[in-house]
Parts: sequence; structure tokens; C-alpha cells
Amino acid sequence: MSDILTVVSKIVTGRNGAAGVSRGAHVSLVPFLYGVAGREELPGVALVRLLTDVGLTPAAARSLIARMRRDGLVTATPRGRGADYRLTGPFLAAFRRIRDGPPPPPAWDGFFHAVFYTVPEAHRAHRDRLRRAAALARYGLMQPGILISPADRRDHLLAELGGPLQEGTVYFGRVELDVADAAQVARRAWELDELDRRYREHAERLRAAIRDTPVPPEPGPQGLAAYARLFGGSLVDTLRTPPALPPVLLPAGWSLPQLLGAVGAAYAHFGPPVIAYVQEVVAAAAER
Repeated sequence: MSDILTVVSKIVTGRNGAAGVSRGAHVSLVPFLYGVAGREELPGVALVRLLTDVGLTPAAARSLIARMRRDGLVTATPRGRGADYRLTGPFLAAFRRIRDGPPPPPAWDGFFHAVFYTVPEAHRAHRDRLRRAAALARYGLMQPGILISPADRRDHLLAELGGPLQEGTVYFGRVELDVADAAQVARRAWELDELDRRYREHAERLRAAIRDTPVPPEPGPQGLAAYARLFGGSLVDTLRTPPALPPVLLPAGWSLPQLLGAVGAAYAHFGPPVIAYVQEVVAAAAER
């Protein structure tokens, strides 16, 4: 499958999406468009134009970009009377990680790396901040007060927190489990059964789209909007994919490979005219 579609499928924001006010329904459109363009940086004029093509008003597009800049998801570099906007923070890290290829899944070595935390109820905002940072660092919730990961990701967690937790306690350790128990814990912590079902549904929908539309739309804003609608739900759900889990912990017949295959086929079928249009818009903006 194309690296670009893999990037898009991993970085689009889902329900455990990136920081603050940018977790609205439209924020996923921004990394989606960067992925289609195959670029880490886009001219602001082009980004606004593409966001209007997929349904936002120009004012809403500019407001969304401003919120994402405030949340540390994009940075701006002045250029003439406008600016270029570059992915940063979790979006850029995910873009580069997937572009460079994911690491092979680890073998099960008998334990999860764990975060044990307590936060007083009076400081619920701090607890929510910790959980949000843990989701971005790809930890799963084993049970209240215990977060788990197949790898030690404390550095990622602390980076997402932006500093030590101001209230409560946080300890790092391990939870040892046999394979059968670990598989059950993983299914709950990362909602694997629900994800497996949704991945199958998305794969069938993408395959049906190819069957029902043997000739893809011509390059243009309508084709881009249809492309965004086609991939939206599947890409959002793909963000919820857990970190590289040992294969023995995954449900039998795990359907993520099936979905990624369908995404690749849909990209090969529908992608070329959409990419051509997006590149045309970006090139025109760069010439200004």
C-alpha cells in the first residue's frame, strides 16, 4: 500500500485525538489533506482552498487552522502576505513514523509496561489531561488507575503531558500476565473486538465503492470532497489501532490487514486524479 495512504490512515484524529479545542469533527481533514499532498508543509492559501473544497467556509477553515496552531499541531512560517503551515507535534511524529515504516511487532515477553496513577477527584482536569496524554502515547486503559503498553513509552507520555502532573502520583512499572490473560486484557484495553468489527465493515464499504464506481471522478474539488467522504470513517477508526501488539494477543482473524488492503486498493483506484488536483492547487499557491 502507498506510504501516503498509510500515513493518512495513521494520523487522522479520532475520538482519542489530539489536544484541546482542535478535537472537532473537521480537524481530521487537515492531516488528510497533507497526506493526499504527500507534504509536511502546505501554503496557507492552498490549505484554505482545499478545506473549502471539502465543505468548510473560508472563515471556518482559517479558524480551524488558527486553533490547530494554538494547540501545537501546525506551525506557521511567514511567506509574503501569507504563511506556510507545517505539521508538528503528534501529527508530524506519526507522519514520519509511518512514512519510514512501522517496526515489526514484538514477541510477547510476559508483561505489559504500566503506568500506575492516582489523581484526587477534586482535580479531575489533571486526570483527564493524563488520560489524554496517555491516549496520544498509545497506552491502553487496563482498569482505573492502570495504563498499559507493550513497550515502555514513558518518554512519549511525559512529552505529551508537557511536564510533570501537578496533582496526584504517577509510578512506572510492569504487569506480568500469561498469554491468555494478556490477550483478554489487550482486548478490553484497546477495544479490539469493536475495532475488528469496524475494520471489516470499512473494508467491505471500500471494496463496494470500487465495484460501484468503475471510473473514478475527474480531477477537481468535487472529486476531492468525495474522496474525503469515502475515507473519512475508516481513517478515523484506523487511528485507534493499538501500538504494535504481539500477534499472540490479537483476536483470531484480526481484520486490520484486510482493511489496509482495501484502503490500498481504493487509493490506487480513486487516488491519482485527486492527487493531481491537490498538487495543482499547491503548485498554484506556491507561485504567488
